[in-house]
Amino acid sequence: MTANQKRDLPMPMQFCDASLRAQSFDKSTNTIEVIWTTGATVTKRGRDGYYDEELIVSANAVRLARLNAGASFLDTHRDGSVSSIIGSVIPGSARIADGRGLAKIALSPAPSDADTVLKIKEGVIRNISVGYAIHRVEIVERDGAMPIYSVVDWEPFELSAVAVPADPGAQVRGVRSSGASETSLVPCRAMVLTHDSMEWRRINVRAIRRQMMDNLRRAMPPHERLANPGDVSGHDFGTC
Repeated sequence: MTANQKRDLPMPMQFCDASLRAQSFDKSTNTIEVIWTTGATVTKRGRDGYYDEELIVSANAVRLARLNAGASFLDTHRDGSVSSIIGSVIPGSARIADGRGLAKIALSPAPSDADTVLKIKEGVIRNISVGYAIHRVEIVERDGAMPIYSVVDWEPFELSAVAVPADPGAQVRGVRSSGASETSLVPCRAMVLTHDSMEWRRINVRAIRRQMMDNLRRAMPPHERLANPGDVSGHDFGTC
Protein backbone atom coordinates (compact mmCIF):
# COMPACT_ATOMS: atom_id res chain seq x y z
CA MET A 1 0.00 0.00 0.00
CA THR A 2 1.37 3.39 -1.00
CA ALA A 3 0.79 6.26 1.39
CA ASN A 4 -1.04 9.37 0.25
CA GLN A 5 1.47 11.98 -0.91
CA LYS A 6 1.41 15.49 0.55
CA ARG A 7 2.98 18.45 -1.19
CA ASP A 8 2.82 22.23 -1.29
CA LEU A 9 0.94 23.48 -4.34
CA PRO A 10 0.70 27.29 -4.55
CA MET A 11 -2.60 28.22 -6.21
CA PRO A 12 -3.69 31.49 -7.85
CA MET A 13 -6.79 33.29 -6.65
CA GLN A 14 -9.85 31.65 -8.20
CA PHE A 15 -13.15 32.95 -9.55
CA CYS A 16 -16.42 31.13 -10.15
CA ASP A 17 -19.94 32.01 -11.14
CA ALA A 18 -22.88 32.54 -8.79
CA SER A 19 -26.28 34.20 -8.98
CA LEU A 20 -28.29 37.18 -7.77
CA ARG A 21 -31.85 36.85 -6.51
CA ALA A 22 -33.53 39.98 -7.89
CA GLN A 23 -36.86 39.04 -6.28
CA SER A 24 -35.18 39.27 -2.87
CA PHE A 25 -34.49 43.01 -3.18
CA ASP A 26 -35.67 44.87 -0.09
CA LYS A 27 -36.41 48.50 -0.95
CA SER A 28 -36.58 49.61 2.68
CA THR A 29 -33.01 48.48 3.41
CA ASN A 30 -31.56 48.63 -0.14
CA THR A 31 -30.34 45.03 0.21
CA ILE A 32 -30.41 41.92 -1.95
CA GLU A 33 -29.64 38.26 -1.32
CA VAL A 34 -27.08 36.30 -3.31
CA ILE A 35 -26.25 32.64 -3.74
CA TRP A 36 -22.48 32.77 -4.03
CA THR A 37 -21.84 29.04 -4.43
CA THR A 38 -23.72 25.77 -4.86
CA GLY A 39 -20.63 23.58 -4.78
CA ALA A 40 -19.42 23.72 -8.35
CA THR A 41 -17.51 21.10 -10.23
CA VAL A 42 -15.95 22.82 -13.22
CA THR A 43 -13.19 21.94 -15.64
CA LYS A 44 -10.17 24.20 -15.26
CA ARG A 45 -6.69 24.39 -16.72
CA GLY A 46 -3.57 24.38 -14.59
CA ARG A 47 0.15 24.12 -15.16
CA ASP A 48 -0.10 20.37 -15.70
CA GLY A 49 -3.19 20.40 -17.93
CA TYR A 50 -6.93 20.23 -17.38
CA TYR A 51 -8.62 19.00 -14.21
CA ASP A 52 -12.07 18.96 -12.58
CA GLU A 53 -12.31 21.22 -9.55
CA GLU A 54 -14.93 20.27 -6.97
CA LEU A 55 -15.75 22.80 -4.27
CA ILE A 56 -16.85 21.22 -1.00
CA VAL A 57 -19.58 23.37 0.56
CA SER A 58 -19.78 22.75 4.30
CA ALA A 59 -19.15 24.62 7.52
CA ASN A 60 -15.85 22.78 7.91
CA ALA A 61 -14.63 23.46 4.36
CA VAL A 62 -15.46 27.15 3.83
CA ARG A 63 -13.83 29.99 5.77
CA LEU A 64 -16.48 32.70 6.12
CA ALA A 65 -14.62 35.23 8.26
CA ARG A 66 -13.66 37.58 5.41
CA LEU A 67 -17.16 37.69 3.95
CA ASN A 68 -18.70 38.21 7.37
CA ALA A 69 -16.30 41.06 8.08
CA GLY A 70 -18.10 43.07 5.38
CA ALA A 71 -16.33 41.98 2.17
CA SER A 72 -16.69 44.24 -0.86
CA PHE A 73 -19.25 43.75 -3.62
CA LEU A 74 -17.36 44.90 -6.72
CA ASP A 75 -17.96 45.78 -10.34
CA THR A 76 -16.31 42.96 -12.33
CA HIS A 77 -13.55 42.10 -9.83
CA ARG A 78 -11.97 45.54 -10.22
CA ASP A 79 -10.20 45.90 -6.89
CA GLY A 80 -7.75 48.66 -7.78
CA SER A 81 -10.02 51.53 -6.78
CA VAL A 82 -12.71 52.17 -4.18
CA SER A 83 -14.86 53.61 -6.99
CA SER A 84 -15.48 50.00 -8.11
CA ILE A 85 -17.23 49.13 -4.84
CA ILE A 86 -20.99 48.97 -5.48
CA GLY A 87 -21.93 47.40 -2.17
CA SER A 88 -20.73 45.19 0.65
CA VAL A 89 -21.64 41.97 2.41
CA ILE A 90 -23.71 42.67 5.52
CA PRO A 91 -21.55 41.46 8.43
CA GLY A 92 -22.75 38.12 9.76
CA SER A 93 -25.04 37.37 6.79
CA ALA A 94 -22.73 34.94 4.95
CA ARG A 95 -23.63 31.37 5.79
CA ILE A 96 -23.77 27.80 4.53
CA ALA A 97 -27.21 26.19 4.25
CA ASP A 98 -28.42 23.14 2.30
CA GLY A 99 -25.18 22.86 0.37
CA ARG A 100 -25.23 26.50 -0.76
CA GLY A 101 -23.36 29.64 0.20
CA LEU A 102 -25.70 32.55 0.91
CA ALA A 103 -25.22 36.19 1.84
CA LYS A 104 -27.03 39.53 1.93
CA ILE A 105 -25.58 42.53 0.10
CA ALA A 106 -26.07 46.17 1.06
CA LEU A 107 -26.11 48.06 -2.26
CA SER A 108 -24.48 51.45 -2.67
CA PRO A 109 -26.80 54.49 -2.46
CA ALA A 110 -24.24 56.72 -4.23
CA PRO A 111 -25.53 58.53 -7.35
CA SER A 112 -22.45 57.39 -9.28
CA ASP A 113 -23.51 53.75 -8.76
CA ALA A 114 -27.21 54.29 -9.43
CA ASP A 115 -27.25 52.86 -12.96
CA THR A 116 -25.53 49.61 -12.01
CA VAL A 117 -27.54 49.22 -8.80
CA LEU A 118 -30.81 49.80 -10.69
CA LYS A 119 -29.94 47.03 -13.16
CA ILE A 120 -29.30 44.69 -10.24
CA LYS A 121 -32.60 45.61 -8.57
CA GLU A 122 -34.55 45.03 -11.79
CA GLY A 123 -32.85 41.74 -12.60
CA VAL A 124 -31.03 43.02 -15.68
CA ILE A 125 -27.72 42.12 -14.04
CA ARG A 126 -28.13 38.57 -12.76
CA ASN A 127 -24.64 37.12 -12.74
CA ILE A 128 -22.16 37.46 -9.94
CA SER A 129 -18.76 35.89 -9.46
CA VAL A 130 -17.03 34.97 -6.22
CA GLY A 131 -13.29 35.39 -5.74
CA TYR A 132 -11.74 32.79 -3.47
CA ALA A 133 -8.46 31.36 -2.26
CA ILE A 134 -7.75 27.62 -1.99
CA HIS A 135 -5.89 26.46 1.12
CA ARG A 136 -6.14 22.66 0.90
CA VAL A 137 -7.06 20.28 -1.89
CA GLU A 138 -7.30 16.51 -2.29
CA ILE A 139 -6.19 15.29 -5.72
CA VAL A 140 -7.58 12.12 -7.28
CA GLU A 141 -5.66 10.98 -10.36
CA ARG A 142 -7.77 8.76 -12.65
CA ASP A 143 -6.75 6.48 -15.49
CA GLY A 144 -8.13 7.79 -18.78
CA ALA A 145 -9.83 10.80 -17.19
CA MET A 146 -8.97 14.22 -15.85
CA PRO A 147 -7.83 14.34 -12.22
CA ILE A 148 -10.26 15.64 -9.61
CA TYR A 149 -9.16 18.48 -7.35
CA SER A 150 -11.50 18.23 -4.37
CA VAL A 151 -11.22 21.58 -2.56
CA VAL A 152 -11.72 20.85 1.14
CA ASP A 153 -10.50 24.17 2.57
CA TRP A 154 -11.23 27.43 0.74
CA GLU A 155 -11.91 31.07 1.52
CA PRO A 156 -14.18 33.48 -0.41
CA PHE A 157 -12.89 37.04 -0.14
CA GLU A 158 -15.04 39.17 -2.47
CA LEU A 159 -18.16 39.10 -4.63
CA SER A 160 -18.59 40.86 -7.96
CA ALA A 161 -21.36 41.71 -10.38
CA VAL A 162 -20.32 40.58 -13.87
CA ALA A 163 -21.74 41.01 -17.37
CA VAL A 164 -20.83 37.53 -18.60
CA PRO A 165 -19.89 34.50 -16.47
CA ALA A 166 -16.14 34.06 -16.62
CA ASP A 167 -14.45 31.25 -18.55
CA PRO A 168 -13.06 28.61 -16.16
CA GLY A 169 -9.81 28.45 -18.13
CA ALA A 170 -9.23 32.15 -17.56
CA GLN A 171 -10.12 31.83 -13.89
CA VAL A 172 -7.45 29.27 -13.16
CA ARG A 173 -4.83 31.50 -14.75
CA GLY A 174 -5.85 34.24 -12.34
CA VAL A 175 -6.70 36.74 -15.10
CA ARG A 176 -9.43 39.01 -13.89
CA SER A 177 -12.29 40.27 -16.01
CA SER A 178 -10.85 43.77 -15.87
CA GLY A 179 -7.74 42.55 -17.68
CA ALA A 180 -5.53 42.84 -14.62
CA SER A 181 -2.26 40.96 -14.51
CA GLU A 182 -1.65 37.53 -13.03
CA THR A 183 -2.69 37.38 -9.38
CA SER A 184 -0.32 36.32 -6.64
CA LEU A 185 -0.17 32.70 -5.56
CA VAL A 186 -1.71 31.53 -2.29
CA PRO A 187 -0.03 28.79 -0.23
CA CYS A 188 -2.01 25.57 -0.61
CA ARG A 189 -1.51 22.10 0.87
CA ALA A 190 -2.25 19.33 -1.65
CA MET A 191 -2.70 15.62 -0.94
CA VAL A 192 -2.42 13.21 -3.88
CA LEU A 193 -4.64 10.28 -2.96
CA THR A 194 -3.73 6.70 -3.85
CA HIS A 195 -6.18 4.34 -5.54
CA ASP A 196 -6.47 2.15 -2.43
CA SER A 197 -7.33 4.96 -0.03
CA MET A 198 -10.84 5.55 1.29
CA GLU A 199 -10.65 9.22 0.31
CA TRP A 200 -9.89 8.29 -3.32
CA ARG A 201 -12.85 5.93 -3.44
CA ARG A 202 -15.19 8.47 -1.89
CA ILE A 203 -14.30 11.25 -4.31
CA ASN A 204 -14.26 8.94 -7.34
CA VAL A 205 -17.70 7.52 -6.53
CA ARG A 206 -19.06 11.05 -6.14
CA ALA A 207 -17.65 12.00 -9.57
CA ILE A 208 -19.16 8.91 -11.22
CA ARG A 209 -22.55 9.63 -9.64
CA ARG A 210 -22.43 13.23 -10.81
CA GLN A 211 -21.54 12.17 -14.36
CA MET A 212 -24.47 9.74 -14.42
CA MET A 213 -26.88 12.48 -13.35
CA ASP A 214 -25.49 14.87 -15.97
CA ASN A 215 -25.94 12.22 -18.68
CA LEU A 216 -29.51 11.63 -17.50
CA ARG A 217 -30.35 15.32 -17.72
CA ARG A 218 -28.88 15.65 -21.21
CA ALA A 219 -31.00 12.71 -22.40
CA MET A 220 -34.23 14.36 -21.22
CA PRO A 221 -36.32 16.62 -23.50
CA PRO A 222 -35.44 20.28 -22.87
CA HIS A 223 -38.85 21.10 -21.39
CA GLU A 224 -38.47 18.31 -18.82
CA ARG A 225 -34.98 19.18 -17.64
CA LEU A 226 -34.71 20.46 -14.11
CA ALA A 227 -33.96 24.14 -13.83
CA ASN A 228 -31.66 23.31 -10.94
CA PRO A 229 -29.76 20.03 -11.26
CA GLY A 230 -29.44 20.08 -7.49
CA ASP A 231 -33.07 18.91 -7.36
CA VAL A 232 -32.02 15.42 -8.49
CA SER A 233 -32.12 12.89 -5.66
CA GLY A 234 -31.41 15.55 -3.07
CA HIS A 235 -27.84 16.03 -4.30
CA ASP A 236 -26.49 19.43 -5.28
CA PHE A 237 -24.83 19.22 -8.68
CA GLY A 238 -25.31 22.89 -9.51
CA THR A 239 -22.82 25.39 -10.75
CA CYS A 240 -20.99 27.84 -8.63
